[in-house]
Amino acid sequence: MLLPITDGVDNKVGFKVFEEIENYIKEGSWCTYKSNSELINILGQYSKNLEEHLGNKDVLKVIADKTKAGTMIRVTLRMQVGTTDIKTEIIGENGEDKYFKEQTQLKSNDSALIAQTIINWLDVYEKTIPYEGRVKGVLGDQFTIDIGKKAHIYNGSEITIERPTTKRQHPLLKEIIDYQTEKIADAKVFDVSDTQAQAKITSYEGQKKLRLEDWIKVRASEKEKAIQQINYPEKDKEDFGKLGTFGLFLNVGNGSTSQTGTAEKSMTGLIYGVDLETELWATRNYWVGLDIGKKFGKYSKDQGTFTTENNSTTNSVTRIKFGYKYLPMGFFYGPQVDIYTGYANYDYGLNTNTTDGYTDFTFSGLLLGTRGSVPVFESVRMYLLFDFLLTSSYKEKVTIFGSDDSSSNYRLEFGSQYLYQPNMTFSGGLSVLANKASFSGTTKEEQFKDVSAKIGTIFTF
Repeated sequence: MLLPITDGVDNKVGFKVFEEIENYIKEGSWCTYKSNSELINILGQYSKNLEEHLGNKDVLKVIADKTKAGTMIRVTLRMQVGTTDIKTEIIGENGEDKYFKEQTQLKSNDSALIAQTIINWLDVYEKTIPYEGRVKGVLGDQFTIDIGKKAHIYNGSEITIERPTTKRQHPLLKEIIDYQTEKIADAKVFDVSDTQAQAKITSYEGQKKLRLEDWIKVRASEKEKAIQQINYPEKDKEDFGKLGTFGLFLNVGNGSTSQTGTAEKSMTGLIYGVDLETELWATRNYWVGLDIGKKFGKYSKDQGTFTTENNSTTNSVTRIKFGYKYLPMGFFYGPQVDIYTGYANYDYGLNTNTTDGYTDFTFSGLLLGTRGSVPVFESVRMYLLFDFLLTSSYKEKVTIFGSDDSSSNYRLEFGSQYLYQPNMTFSGGLSVLANKASFSGTTKEEQFKDVSAKIGTIFTF
């Protein structure tokens, strides 16, 4: 059932969009369409503030009960000068289950463009329906199903009958994301028309008999299976509509450097800079990334004795990463856990002063890390990141302390992200970066630590 489309103005655009979408659904073969004319009497009492009532689950349940519609398509438009906000949802017959939802903003008020956008989403939704047809009539071992030649089912087609037992709902988005089913029987089609077919049971899986609304799945022939395996390997995992991300971030915070040993001294100061972070996704789960950043600042004496109590610095970072993305709930917009490795280089470019013990210091080596994120609201995620140099190498531009006995590194970052648009996310967090080298000479340890606020935008492409 396609519900009336409101546009927040005079509904002229909404009516044109409704007509185009209705024609598309009628001409298609993936659903049985219930005419909207049945809604006239039902919605008569809701003519005032219709949009609000179409968002009421109780009203939607009444509509589904009266029209016997299994699902309802709800489209909401917000018209402004030169732009249109579009929201499309597929609602279950109980008025609250959501099987699909998409929204975007078009820089246009053209009804044809708006309708085509919605049609494109419905094409995507069609591919997520977990069955080909449903049982509509049962007579002993023979039964009727609601698909036929238009759905590419023919005499002799082998089918499986399954029954949904439970459905799994996203805990935050409240969308139905998965079903558990039990197999009832196998069957073979013996009579087909354009829109329905007759089939007969060939074997039962257990003691349960067929019911109305059981699911029908058409079994591919061995030849079709072979073609699918050759041409479409792991399509679901690889073709998920995203190529990668590009993030631009600003940093500002406190930087410090300290030396301990016979004499202890330290310097601190304000540091600020910019980071560029990119990820390219080879598949839904595997990705490669590159992070580069530059920070500037001026350290001033904190404690100890210095010949020069100030020192300017230019710090830089490069990280090359190879990662695997684990999706605990099986879908991309749920919780995510990334494990990655690669190479990292951290450079602290202080002005050389051998008396005070400062020069250009570099820490580099094999990187190992993990990053987790979880949605807390529909458009908000919290994230936590930790990585370190598994094999850290320390170098000096001018020899001051000499070779290190050991060196270490870690980076900790946490914050939140807000999905502003489907391809734009705002991000903010706090980052802690520390590098340390130990020596056997007069100076026992050289340490750098940055604590920075980090804000920016991530673009998805």
